[in-house]
Order: sequence, then structure tokens, then C-alpha cells
Amino acid sequence: MPVEFLVVDECALGILDAALIDDSWFQDFEIPPNTEGLRRVRIRDAVYLLSANASLESGSVVVKTGSDGIFKRLAKPRSAFERIMRVGLRQFDRNIAVPVSWQPYHEGSRLSVYAEPFGRKMPHRIYFDQAPGGSGNLYAFAVTETPEPLNNVAIDLVGYERAIEGLLDALVEEARPQRAVGSFGILLSVPLGFQLAGTGTLQEWYDQKLSDEQLRFVDQPHDRPVRLRGAAGTGKTQAMAVKCLRDLYADADAGGDKTFAFLTHSAALAHEVVRGMFFALDQSARWLDLKTAAGRSKLWIGTLYELAQEQLSYEKKGLKPLSLDGRDGRELQRLLIEDAIEEVQKNPRTALGVLRECPEFAERIANKDRRSSLIEELMNEFACSLDAENVRKGTPAADRYINGSREGWQMLLPSVDDRKAVLEIYDCYQGYLRKERLLSMDQMVADFGRYLTTHEWNQLRDIVGFDLIFVDEYHYFTRVEAMILQNLFATKAEQRGRWPLIMAYDLKQSTNDAVLGGGLERFRNPGVGESVPVDLKQVHRSTPQIASFLRDLDASFPAIDLEGEFVTYAGNSSKADGDSPVAIEIATNLKLIDSVLDRALSVARTLTGGGSQVAVLCINDELFDDYCKAGRTKDKIVPVRAREDLRELRYARSRCVFSMPEYVAGLQFDTVILAHLDQVDLTGEYLSQGARRRYVSRVYLGASRASRQLLIASSSERGGLSEILRGPVANGSLKVDASGL
Repeated sequence: MPVEFLVVDECALGILDAALIDDSWFQDFEIPPNTEGLRRVRIRDAVYLLSANASLESGSVVVKTGSDGIFKRLAKPRSAFERIMRVGLRQFDRNIAVPVSWQPYHEGSRLSVYAEPFGRKMPHRIYFDQAPGGSGNLYAFAVTETPEPLNNVAIDLVGYERAIEGLLDALVEEARPQRAVGSFGILLSVPLGFQLAGTGTLQEWYDQKLSDEQLRFVDQPHDRPVRLRGAAGTGKTQAMAVKCLRDLYADADAGGDKTFAFLTHSAALAHEVVRGMFFALDQSARWLDLKTAAGRSKLWIGTLYELAQEQLSYEKKGLKPLSLDGRDGRELQRLLIEDAIEEVQKNPRTALGVLRECPEFAERIANKDRRSSLIEELMNEFACSLDAENVRKGTPAADRYINGSREGWQMLLPSVDDRKAVLEIYDCYQGYLRKERLLSMDQMVADFGRYLTTHEWNQLRDIVGFDLIFVDEYHYFTRVEAMILQNLFATKAEQRGRWPLIMAYDLKQSTNDAVLGGGLERFRNPGVGESVPVDLKQVHRSTPQIASFLRDLDASFPAIDLEGEFVTYAGNSSKADGDSPVAIEIATNLKLIDSVLDRALSVARTLTGGGSQVAVLCINDELFDDYCKAGRTKDKIVPVRAREDLRELRYARSRCVFSMPEYVAGLQFDTVILAHLDQVDLTGEYLSQGARRRYVSRVYLGASRASRQLLIASSSERGGLSEILRGPVANGSLKVDASGL
């Protein structure tokens, strides 16, 4: 008899969410014998996966399986199952959010999300009932090939009731003997952040493992804002996690009623890494169960976007945020900007008007060979100047944008007419967003900021606001996002005009200019009072040789006045010596990718963690997309095209991780190979200081992911080794190997 239903109790969700699962598992849903904390029971046509704490009062996730069920109709059942587990975790813990890139849509108690990554290309959707039969359970009941109205999708409630009725029999039945050997299609694992945090309890970290610098930060009081500055690998996120949990437990043990928020710029960092770190520090997961006197969770973990979506309920209004936290969102944004450029070129009003007044800019946008770099600059200009300042044609803000002075990091637009032309492109781009009923993330945040000034929020602030806010990766927050943070506090959190905002950042890891928009005063005084700086200088991730390379690379950053915040790299490694980083030039792009991947796989075979410990990070956007699609790389790589894909690292095995630096920020690998650090990317006629800074930041971010071995590969076809490597080569921190890989 085939399995028609899978039932998972709420406490088992976290165990399964961290598991490594093969597609073969979806036949019988077996688990290895003697699995601690989880047992499998089959009652008629239903399989029950139950934790040690399962009871009739527990919440359950019920999944329709079988020949007409969810997994049979999908090419990637594992992706769908992971999404069902996340929605289930959200069902029973409102502090967990469903990523905006899944495009959740609600109607009554029903919910649907994309079943697989890159949903616009693979538009299957999973359908849930969040209150089947009036219960508090979750029922994943159907999948469709294309989006359908929620109430038009058929639901088998009779089968659901039968599966729930069998729960009592499953709870009282003793586990039957299982086969002791063989492939079960599942390996129970630990969250990604658990691996990054290493060993040690919360108390052990505080007593023995924290450096003096980290300890000084952890002991900071709550009567002021604090900014934690440190180069990559100095343990900023680890120190933030220790301080957050330690302060949370201290308040709870003292009978306090404070609420804490831990905000990141990436949902994957929040839910995969930070939660995993918390679990590593305290495997009892006490932090999940702590409540205020009013029954509210004392700790909220997520992104500013998730908070905004929660308050503004965009999905219920038929509006979809355009996620830029991945290649899918960026590709869509590129297409919309390219369409806007074409429209401005063809429209007689603009073609015979503003473009005639700026012939050099008109020639630039007409050059299809340089279109990609132009769009990259426009994306940055839109996010960090136009969206950030809410600039619209015909407004005083537009006049200031057109006639005001410009910073060195901004797009090169020397004339007033150049800026008018950019405003025309931006206006067309905004029109396309409205037509598609999409909101950029910057628009979403701007709306949220306005909501936080309303009378409604003023009434709710002391009910749902926070007493202490931790912000990791603060260097990715725009000025508008930073301005929002003060209004997220409950009014009682203020102490003599200062608010307890705890920030961690490294400006040199920012691969866009969001950090620079509006100046850097928001780091010293982020709208919550003058902040106290704590600097971390001891590197815990990389060898002294890699730290030496990063110091020399530091000199390649352009001389932009960043008000004292863009400090010289001063990392001192606490690790044992290793090999010097090596640079290699390879004749063609094709030979480069083949050689690099062969080297990565060879290294992976020698490491305990296999391919998950080896990352090939491509520096060029277009080539990264090309290689992800190429058949010759298919069986060699696990592509990470968005931060959301971080959980795919656990499936690397005999393959290597293939990504770009910004998508693996916050992670570390034994070996990193930077591919296509080529001179041609810095030879553009219109290259601004900002574009150069972003390029060097991408290289710095990628290189700092390596803990033991760093290799750099460039293509002779694209100009050979980038000029930013001249300093490290001259100083001996980077060796050039003429023999090739």
C-alpha cells in the first residue's frame, strides 16, 4: 500500500529541517534505526514522524503524498519538502518568517508558496490550509504547475481527518524493528550555524573562548548604542550571538519582561546561520520558549523586510516584493532596467529631448557591449541614491538630485543633463514595477518607514516594539533602513535620549554603496544617540598568510573620504601558519573554469567535509551566470545563487560550492578559489570610484572566506591578473605560479 499521508509533529520539524535528504526518501519516508529524538510509525496509509515530546496536544504538519500528492508532481521534491518544513515552523513559531522570494499568498486560512527556487522559471506552487477542520495544524494538500486562485484548488479533508485520527494509534504504538543497514535516503544533521559556531556552550564561550576584545563587547550595558567593528573573520556574529543569548537569559532569570530583536540583512543568515549558532550555544533551545507576561516571544529573529511584510501584509493585497537577495531578483531587475533604457532611447520625447542634450551619455546607453556594466551602475544608483532619497521626477528631491553635488562613490554623471536622463530611465523602471504589481525592497522599506510614523503604530509601539535590537551586517543597511530602527523600539527602551541598538559591521565587506548613501554619521549616531565603538582586531578564521594578503589588498581600495570609518585593515591572525595565497593566469575562460573546478574537486576529496569545505567564488556576474548554466559544470558544482541557497551546502559531498562572494558572506571554507580576478573588469571608460570600491570589496569579501588555503585564477583572454593584486604580489603576500593549475 503506498504512503498517502505524512504526519510530522511540531517538535520534529526542526530535526527534519536540518536533515540531508535524497529524492529516494520520498517513497517510504524511512529513518535510520536508533535515531535519537525521532521515531517512525506507520498506521495504514499514513507515516508518522514523531519526536520524543509528541502528544495529542502537539501541533502537526500533514502532507498529502501518494500518486496524486505533492512530491510525485515535482522534479525536486526535496526543495518542496524543505519549504513545507519552513512553513510548518512558521505555523507554530510566529517569529519565523517565510522568505519573500517564495512569494507567499494568503486567502483566508489558505496559503500558497513557490515549490522550488527561482519560481518565475519553475512556477509550481504548494497549497496549504493553516486551519484544516478548524484545528491549529498545517495541511499541505496540493501542488499546481502554475499559480491558481487558492479557493479553486481541491482539498482532500476526508483524508486529512483520517491521518489525524491515526495519530493516537501512532503515539501508543511501539517502534517496530527496522532494517539495520542500507540507504535510508536521509541523514539527520545539524543547522549550518551550528557548524560555524564550533563547540562550546554559552557559558564556556563566555568563560574561556571569547577574546578580551569580544568580552568587552559582550559586557556592554543596555543604556547606550554600541557599534562592533572588525575585519572579516574577527568573530563579530559569534560575539553578537553570545551577547544576545546571555543578555536574554539574564533578563528572564531576573524576572524581566524585555523583548529582543536580532536583525540581519539576509533571511538565510537569520534563519540558517544565527539560529544554528544559538542552538549550538544552548542545545536546550530555551530561547525559543521564553515569553513575556503578555505571552509574546522574548526573542524575534529575522530581517527588516520580514518585519515590514508582517506589519503591512503586502501578500494579502496582491502585491509582491521584488527580492534582490539573489540572482533571480537581480536578473528580473536587470531586465526591467534594460527595458526602461530601450524605452527612453525610442520615445521621441526623450530621444529628441534630454538625450540630445547629453550626447556622451546617450552614446554610452546605446553601446550594447557595455550595457551590462551600465545596468550594474544604474542598479546601484537607484538603490543608494534615488530610492534611498525617495526621488521622483518634478519633486524638490529631484531638483536636489539634478543640481546638487555628487560624491566620489556615485555613478559618473558630470552634467545636469546626464542626471536628467538617469531620472527618465528611473521613471520608466518605476512604471514597469507598477505594471507588474511589484515592489522593490527599497520601496517596501520606505513604506514601512512611513507606517512607523502613523498614529496606528504609535498605539502599537509599546505592545509590539522591542527593548533591545541587535543588527548584524549593518554595513548592508541603507540610510532609510537605518533611520527606521529607532521607531522599532518600545518607548520604555529609551535612556536619557539613547536607545540600546547593538550593531556589527565591516564597511569593506559591502559590495554595494548602500552603506555610503547619506554619509556615515549613522554609524556613530544612527538616530539613537552617540554610539560606543568596540573594535575587534584578532582574526580567528584565517591563517597569518591570508591575513597578510588581506592587509596588502586593503591598499587597493580607492581613497574615498569615509569620515574615519573606512579604517585600514588591522587583522592579526591567531591561527597556525599555512601556505601563502597563490595567483595563476590561465589562457582562456574555458580552460580556467575546467582547471579551477578540477582543482577544487581534488582538494575536496582530501577534506573531512568534502565539497562543502571548498568554494569557487566567481568575481564576474555574467560569467557566473554562464557557468551555472553550462553542462560541463553540472556534476561538479553546487550553485549558490542567493543567500537562500545556503542550506544547499550540506549537499555538496563530492562536488564543490560555486557562488559569488556576496552570497556566502558570513560563512567560512577551508579552501577558496577566486575565479576571474581579471584586469578587464577595471578598464571601463566610465568606471567610477564607487565601482572600483565595490569590485575590491567583492574580492576582499571572497578572499576572507578562506580559513586555510586561498587560490586566485585569472584569464589571459580577459586581460590577465587584475591590477589590484600588484601590491600583494610586490609585498610577497601573494605568490604568482606560472606553471598553472
